[in-house]
Amino acid sequence: MEISRRADYAMRVILDLAMLPPGMRARARDIARRQAIPYAFLQKIIRDLCAAGFVEASRGRRGGVRLARPAESITLLEVLEAMEGPIRLNRCSREPHLCPRYSFCAIHPIWAQAQAYLERLLGSTTFAQVAERGRQIRAAQARNGASAPSVPALRSPISTP
Repeated sequence: MEISRRADYAMRVILDLAMLPPGMRARARDIARRQAIPYAFLQKIIRDLCAAGFVEASRGRRGGVRLARPAESITLLEVLEAMEGPIRLNRCSREPHLCPRYSFCAIHPIWAQAQAYLERLLGSTTFAQVAERGRQIRAAQARNGASAPSVPALRSPISTP
């Protein structure tokens, strides 16, 4: 399973906006530069994020893009599924009734457990949490002169399997 470039860029856009002060707008060109996203592709992603209700965009001199909801209420799972559709490690993990091997497959429970864990992790991680980690990384880089910072990983509310 690999997340598409489109979904990865969408995550970067939401994170970029989540790191701004609440209600503040950013110009698409600035987001494109900060996140290393081709501007033409970014415009399409912003349109998709607007349609999904994650961002608001306005034109004009005082225009720009901003979050449509607080970063605390937007999860990684929501954005990923808006860009990619429902996550599924394989077909039988989402639709076991369609698998002729389901009743005797020894691997199915492992796929199902991995699927459930991934959904819980992404569904319980908000962009506010990720933005806070981004701020910690920036602060550590400023202290260390842009070298690789030592920043703790996000604390997951889920115990690892």
